[in-house]
Amino acid sequence: MKLPIGLVCLTLFVNVRSTPGAEALETDPALHLLFWDQDDVTNTFGKIVFGAESLQPESDTIGFPNMQFGCELPRSDGTAWIYGWRMANWEDRSRRAIEIVRCMTADGLHFTNTEIVASQTNQDWQGFANIIQRPTDGALFLFAWAPAALHVFRSYNGRDWQLLTAKAYGDHDAMCVIWYPPFGEFVNYQNTLQPFPKRYPDNIGAYRRVLSFRRSKDGVQWESFSPTFLMGESLWTPDAEDPVDLEFYRSIVFPNQSRYAMLLQDYLAPPPEANSRRAKTKHGPRSHVEWAISRDGLNWQRPHRETDATENTGGLPVQGPLTRNGVMRFYSPDGKAAVLPEDRIFYVTCRANGAFSTPLFAMPSTGLFLSANVLYAPAEGTTGRAYVMAELRDKSGGVIRGFERGKCLIANQDGHAIPLRWDTADGSALVGRKVRLRFYLRDARIYSVREK
Repeated sequence: MKLPIGLVCLTLFVNVRSTPGAEALETDPALHLLFWDQDDVTNTFGKIVFGAESLQPESDTIGFPNMQFGCELPRSDGTAWIYGWRMANWEDRSRRAIEIVRCMTADGLHFTNTEIVASQTNQDWQGFANIIQRPTDGALFLFAWAPAALHVFRSYNGRDWQLLTAKAYGDHDAMCVIWYPPFGEFVNYQNTLQPFPKRYPDNIGAYRRVLSFRRSKDGVQWESFSPTFLMGESLWTPDAEDPVDLEFYRSIVFPNQSRYAMLLQDYLAPPPEANSRRAKTKHGPRSHVEWAISRDGLNWQRPHRETDATENTGGLPVQGPLTRNGVMRFYSPDGKAAVLPEDRIFYVTCRANGAFSTPLFAMPSTGLFLSANVLYAPAEGTTGRAYVMAELRDKSGGVIRGFERGKCLIANQDGHAIPLRWDTADGSALVGRKVRLRFYLRDARIYSVREK
């Protein structure tokens, strides 16, 4: 395979601990309070609920080629080359090929200069691939399945690609490979098949799709491992809170605000008589996509099983997102984008009057800024019933004089950086002091607090 010199693909990552094998991301020294789960709050009152937003459709992009998004190469003029891949000549196996496609964008919405830069023929390609950069040496890796065997290509210059192996290992074809800085290795969230007394066997028979974990320094030699949350088990499987027929179809994993988020596509095989695709295949139609959360990218929770992240947008792409100006975009080959602000996936709320406190933190000199939606109104033209009040408390739990909740009331606002003010005070006079925020709220969504 041939690609132009100078290709560099960006891998999303943040600063990490230098300790070898560390399983947690190093948090940014700047204050950034998130509200993803119960561990982010204390001393709750009322029915405090943690939620997740669904992806939203965006107006069609202009010029996005028929490809699966892979990675980006920034340019000195502020634009970037966007690289993706697609399967060509799918019906003619003698000519079936994986093609590397690139195009150019500045804003993630308008794309130009599309061209095919590489092609590799294999009659057995299974239609699933990832393109990843190893940041330790800049090497690029193409991982692709053909069939039930992971093929690995590597390039040091983006032009000359070497097949390292035609069978790194055998497994199911769905996967999500990322570069994982705490290990200094690739981590693959690999879907695999588990024998299972399936009520409605589909195209894979009496198996269900589940997730496993693999790691590799070179992309060729892979080792299976079991994160702590699996308690020694090798597979991440549905549990007693799930429908009995549920399977884990595939995932997209990406770092987000010093943590990790996962789009986990669930799958439910229907009775054959009710399969809307029965005329063509035993494979059932697409299913629900849920958000999963992790502090370290390895140990996962599934608190948002009932929220379909794609209910407004349809199918799930293979890789992503591409982020521009604080907006994440997940691209489909037809040029449609599913979007969310990168700081507004997860939130805390309360339908009735509720309250919670944050962990202790050192008050910054810049004051505090809230990302929240406090706009809820029962009908157009009526007064909203949503509110947020905030007070500052000391490490003993006492309210700090001058920072009572009545002096900091927020209503009819939706902003990513709403300043917290107690009358005219912003708290900066308390710089360095250990404090905590206590929020009082109703029908508002609180996403985060930052110092700037």
